[in-house]
Amino acid sequence: MYAALGAGIWSANRPRAEKEVQPRFHLPEIGSATTRLWVGGASVGALLVWLAVLSLPDGRLHVAVLDVGQGDAILITTPEGRQILIDGGPTASDLTWRLGQQMPFWDHSLDVVINTHPDADHLAGLPPLLDRYQVEQFLIPDVGSDSALYREWETQLAETQLTPTIGLAGMELTLGRGITATLLNPGPAAAREDDPNNHSVVMRLQMGRISFLLPGDIEEPVERNLVWQQAPLAATVLKSAHHGSKTSSSEAFLDAVNPQVVVISVGKDNDFGHPSPEVMERYAEHGLTVFRTDEQGTVEFSTDGEQLWVETGR
Repeated sequence: MYAALGAGIWSANRPRAEKEVQPRFHLPEIGSATTRLWVGGASVGALLVWLAVLSLPDGRLHVAVLDVGQGDAILITTPEGRQILIDGGPTASDLTWRLGQQMPFWDHSLDVVINTHPDADHLAGLPPLLDRYQVEQFLIPDVGSDSALYREWETQLAETQLTPTIGLAGMELTLGRGITATLLNPGPAAAREDDPNNHSVVMRLQMGRISFLLPGDIEEPVERNLVWQQAPLAATVLKSAHHGSKTSSSEAFLDAVNPQVVVISVGKDNDFGHPSPEVMERYAEHGLTVFRTDEQGTVEFSTDGEQLWVETGR
């Protein structure tokens, strides 16, 4: 599915366009009938040329919420081809498979890797990733863990010989073409929180009139603080905090973000009951369009700064 959404960004009740547009190229699933027919009917050389052409930057900002099960992994690709990976999901196999579907097969580099917080469902895919991908810069939160997984992550980071940047509220990443990424958390209030979820790196990404709020797993106390601080929360697209848990997506927070679209990164039939029925009801009351990775696979948004398109994996 590939559809265009309305360009108006501050009112969740504005009408959305239903226009269908041609999908961006994606390599079919390995072993599918489409793959067999395609490869069987073309020379390898011609196929590689077409793959290279179709993988060129298309002038849009892409934000792909990857279908990695019960966890988070988000790949951002800028119009100039820069790639930022936020979190790695709960398994390395799911992460590498989904990255392989989103990135050209010859591309094994990432400009920035961000771990929002050290919980396994956001971190577990990242340590093995560093054996396959060259990473230019790492950004991590102001909180660690005493888990074996986190010690493995620290070891892998040390082996890269790069010093990670501690992500703090107020930092900005300039990504070209007028695209800005601003960190809104962790800030001073997070230091009073014991739960690693509330130390999550929160990023607001903007290109033109279209914006994304990517809040990791923050819960109501941090949402409340961000609203009280009058942080720039307003966004076209909200990645549902904490997989749609009832501990997040508070009424005041949704009012401040005022999104048109919500995307929930969540595993099918997960043990946590995510997303919470209460949160889903809240989204419905706000008139939001909701996408879910457990139902629709990877959800990829793209924008030219004026319009917003969305493509789902199924």
